[in-house]
Amino acid sequence: MSSTAVIYPIVAALMKAEEFIGPHRVWQSVNRTQAVFLSEFFASCRQESLSIAEIESIASFSSGELNRFLRARGFRIELAPLQSGNDWKEVGIVSVLDLSVNWSSPGLEMKVRGQDGKVYPGVYLIFAESRFYRAAHHDYPIVQLSTTSSDRVYMTRLDSALADFELLHKVQQLSDSCQPIDDYGEVIFPMVDLKQEVDISWLVNLETTSAEGEPVKISHALQETHLALDEEGARAKSATAVIHKIGGVGVPKPLLVIDGPFLIWIERPGLMKPLFVGYITEENWKKPEKQKEQPYID
Repeated sequence: MSSTAVIYPIVAALMKAEEFIGPHRVWQSVNRTQAVFLSEFFASCRQESLSIAEIESIASFSSGELNRFLRARGFRIELAPLQSGNDWKEVGIVSVLDLSVNWSSPGLEMKVRGQDGKVYPGVYLIFAESRFYRAAHHDYPIVQLSTTSSDRVYMTRLDSALADFELLHKVQQLSDSCQPIDDYGEVIFPMVDLKQEVDISWLVNLETTSAEGEPVKISHALQETHLALDEEGARAKSATAVIHKIGGVGVPKPLLVIDGPFLIWIERPGLMKPLFVGYITEENWKKPEKQKEQPYID
């Protein structure tokens, strides 16, 4: 089964909450996953999340407003009605990452035969000016696809299924040990159309206090992630919704064919962590539908 790990919208949602509860809050973990998130990701990414133009966040005391915001951007997750009492209230936060990259030159549609013997729609990048790498303790080559922006898209076969922070740790390991190779010239990879809800229930009960000393706790946490990959480029979208309770020419080279489950990640110069990481299996190897966004009307 495919899995994704998209950290920056989660971080952005917590940063948006600080507009209500006060800046520079110290969040307290109540489980090991939260502790890893706070120490390895939140601390280093909180300021960076504010600089990512492709993230937009909204806060509201109305779940209807937040759910309309999500639907207008193509997401299915919904927040339940927000509650309040005599001395407490709930505020909802939604943060959405919508990242698009285009290949330097469009590819050609081509079939890919997977390790399962089935044939899937794929992309053959002929003029991609791709770069290839090897990484320590990894059996497969890594390709960096040339894009029209400074964002870097990487892919590599990955046989073992990883999820959550394991995906991010694997990408960090590969990035740290990448060495360029000159063994390949072009690449074929599967098209992808993925839409999945991601379990981030580990975030529930993360707590802090407001600037006024009120206890603040996350009571609900949802995430939905999309990835579309075709001959033109890639589009990665992820929404996090949380409720806070407050009280050149030469000899042709071999063709790299990615024909099994693969790892894909997108890096941006200046950011410490990848913007998007996904482990993609055959169930999502299909030509993506073109998404048409609906205007958001408050």
